[in-house]
Amino acid sequence: MENINNNSLIVFGYSETLTLGLLVNSKLDKVKEFSILEENNEDIFFKHISNFISNKVCFKNVFYSCGPGGFTIIRRIISFVKALKFNNYSKTKFIGLNHLFIIACCLNHKYKISDQEYILSILNHSKDNFVQIYQKKKKPFLFLESLSDIKNIDLDVVDIYLENFNLSIQNVHSVYLGLNPIYVSFINNVQLVNKSEILEMITKISDLIENYKISQTDYKHFVEEKLSPLYGKLPSTN
Repeated sequence: MENINNNSLIVFGYSETLTLGLLVNSKLDKVKEFSILEENNEDIFFKHISNFISNKVCFKNVFYSCGPGGFTIIRRIISFVKALKFNNYSKTKFIGLNHLFIIACCLNHKYKISDQEYILSILNHSKDNFVQIYQKKKKPFLFLESLSDIKNIDLDVVDIYLENFNLSIQNVHSVYLGLNPIYVSFINNVQLVNKSEILEMITKISDLIENYKISQTDYKHFVEEKLSPLYGKLPSTN
């Protein structure tokens, strides 16, 4: 197996679209997207990824989606990552990403949130709205402390949800990723992010990790290293 130390792989998806990115020397080299439908089986899913990457390359890092989002795509991504890890990738670091944290980082990096201020991170998938609250603790954009678990809530009651943390919608910075911005149009000054910004943020995280500007102790707070999904709600058993 060819060992290319400076290559990293991004496997990102929260809805029905799988986005693959190849990082070379901490820079985005190529990107490809695939539509993943519920009726497609896992063989088709794995074939898409196999056609994008060479099975002769050993990646230094694999950044993959943990959730929250759609059950099917999260489960398939983690199944693929487990297969990679099993397939002699002993030197590869598998870094699972919490979507809500990445969204919050995008806002923090773009608007330079002040220390001790709060961010309400919102991700919409289908009829679900997943939220998590963060507080800025240090100057670098990655140092956000989560103040809540991931919740799936009706955004009509988001003000009541925030009251549980002695916060109001007026004194938090809100950020949203989803296909329907109208869902958050009632929130003052809410900022929208898109997938290209998400990929840019993962690239920045890759650069920080590869150049040892943050340690494993630092980034363990915002990634999942146990190959476990972050669903936000339990999958239906129906």
